Amino acid sequence: MTESSHPIATKDMDVIFVQDVSGSMEDQRVSVVKGINEIIGDLKTRYREPCEHRAHVCIIKFSSHDRIRVGDQFSVHDVPLMNPAELVCDGMTALWDAAAIAIAHMNTSSAGVPATTYIFTDGDNNDSRNYTQSSVNEMIADNKKRNPMHSILFIGSDPSAKRNAAGMGLDRLHSIHHDSHDTPVAYEVCRRALGRCISGDTQSTEFNDDDIQLSETPSHVVHDHDHDHNHDHDHDHVDSQPSDDFTVDDDVPSMRR
Repeated sequence: MTESSHPIATKDMDVIFVQDVSGSMEDQRVSVVKGINEIIGDLKTRYREPCEHRAHVCIIKFSSHDRIRVGDQFSVHDVPLMNPAELVCDGMTALWDAAAIAIAHMNTSSAGVPATTYIFTDGDNNDSRNYTQSSVNEMIADNKKRNPMHSILFIGSDPSAKRNAAGMGLDRLHSIHHDSHDTPVAYEVCRRALGRCISGDTQSTEFNDDDIQLSETPSHVVHDHDHDHNHDHDHDHVDSQPSDDFTVDDDVPSMRR
């Protein structure tokens, strides 16, 4: 199916990308940017005129506990494509803090609206200060009751991915465990799952058996740089850098443009 033949969206959708940008993600920058841009490009095609529905996108970048950045929420047609140079990877992995912030953001900004939150990481939590895996599990369970149109999906390349997904209460239809060499495949199955939901083939965004099999089948592609699953490149100190994002604050309202 070509881009032009994608069916027009049949429902509104908010998409939140929760992207790990810790130090160990450095070698994955190009794949991450390409994957996110392809999903956004697909959304723009599906929500093209004369579509009567709307889609919004928010990107949350996280590394250490004090480096969780919640971007503005834009109409998909106004979302600027990412550039690898914008994705500065440094710091540790505050996975539980980032997941909790994203879920709270979705509950507030997308109440009553179909929404999908993707949590992408290559590691295990090692720097959360405010939330635990148990508290994230409780937030996800509460979200299912409060907003049944919301989906939370966990995509991880670390050996801890399956354990962490289960600990958050996410089953195999809501989690992907891929090899770091196959990061592009992980983003592709996310794009497919989202497309099925938006086109009305499924009620919610979830992975099917084909997605899971594809994501877990080694591609045997030779890459220039092997990715180290451990976080030897994570750093306690994070140099400051210019950013249009802002550090999340409970008193700061979400932005919808």
